[in-house]
Amino acid sequence: IDKRASRIFRLSLCALTGFSLSGCISSATPHPGCETNFSTSGGFLTGKQFSTSEIVQGVPMKDAYSSLYQILAGDGYYIQSANEQQGVISAYQNVNLSDKQAPLNAVVKSSGKGAEVSLTFVAAAGVFTPEGGARDEFCRIIHRVGN
Repeated sequence: IDKRASRIFRLSLCALTGFSLSGCISSATPHPGCETNFSTSGGFLTGKQFSTSEIVQGVPMKDAYSSLYQILAGDGYYIQSANEQQGVISAYQNVNLSDKQAPLNAVVKSSGKGAEVSLTFVAAAGVFTPEGGARDEFCRIIHRVGN
């Protein structure tokens, strides 16, 4: 099975089980800066915020922004608003079996000889998203910005 077919299968399985997309995707390639910077706050009853950042070396801010925009749109995130000058992308996913949305905010800024990519995802109260799934999804996205 090629990578795209495998991803579609996992997303279909997620839809059947009711997990949000970011809780169902795993990464085979670890990205240590992203994993080290990963943090969470809140909980299941109050809503949970997941965030991380990493500097992508050798990629100018404008190129990183463009790449991140294409990655998010291509992965099925709905782009709610975007401002290339500010380096901000606000996107969301619909939560399976619910009328809720899970917002993802991305910020890209210049950092030395590269770009810092920051991602923040908010799961609403009562929406279960495993930390490992969110971390893996974030790191997979950031890794793709640099490749």
